[in-house]
Amino acid sequence: MSRIARTFSSLRNSNSGAYIPYVCAGDPNKEFTIALVESLSSSGADIIELGLPFSDPIADGPTIQKAMNRSIAGGFKVKAVFEIASAIRKKGIERPIVLMTYANPALRMGMGKFCRLASESGADAILPVDIPPEESSELDGFAKDNELDLIRLIAPNTSDARLRFILSRASGFVYAVSVAGVTGARNKLDDSATRLLRDVTSRSSLPVVLGFGISRPEHVRDALLAGAAGVVEGSQLVSLYSSSLDDGSKALKVVADHVAEMKAATILGK
Repeated sequence: MSRIARTFSSLRNSNSGAYIPYVCAGDPNKEFTIALVESLSSSGADIIELGLPFSDPIADGPTIQKAMNRSIAGGFKVKAVFEIASAIRKKGIERPIVLMTYANPALRMGMGKFCRLASESGADAILPVDIPPEESSELDGFAKDNELDLIRLIAPNTSDARLRFILSRASGFVYAVSVAGVTGARNKLDDSATRLLRDVTSRSSLPVVLGFGISRPEHVRDALLAGAAGVVEGSQLVSLYSSSLDDGSKALKVVADHVAEMKAATILGK
């Protein structure tokens, strides 16, 4: 059983959902990213989504775009994400790691090499945000050869036929996008998100998590009550630490307090 499968199995047994924070690798440097993942893990994160910075992040809103720009300006290279994942494992952190990437970085390195290095570094899955499953047969093969799950995105406007196809090609878990558009904190969950969750969870044999716009404990509760097995939070976390990057300890403390509050909301018995 994979780390991801074990995590969701354990959470189901404890009547809890998964809290999955997004981390922009290298923002503002590798050392802070590693310290941030340590803080997230000790504060309650169940799975880590480690994002590769990219110069044209079409799926991401302004907050994460700025984080990616800071990372790239600091000299981030693709190989650094594998160094970060490896360093996390050497610290004894066993939380599953999902590498979020746009197509370009993986293609430039070579899909086979990218998947091999991901697996060797200790990553568990790849989330390709702009590679449609209809065009990812090569990636599918390399991921399978390297025992990596492929996380697929499903949006509110995904057709029934395409939903069935995506679910047939997904592994690990399914990532449901709360709204059509880019990432970013929002005031409340859109009705389309709960409808999507009910639709996808009724058809999927895999856990379904909800992302895009998650930023408050009530979002977590609403998502889990609508059938989600977990939530992904990114923009709000980046906003919290980026305002204190001149004081790393303060930035980590602010994030840790927030994560503990968000994780508490995933415990359905409370």
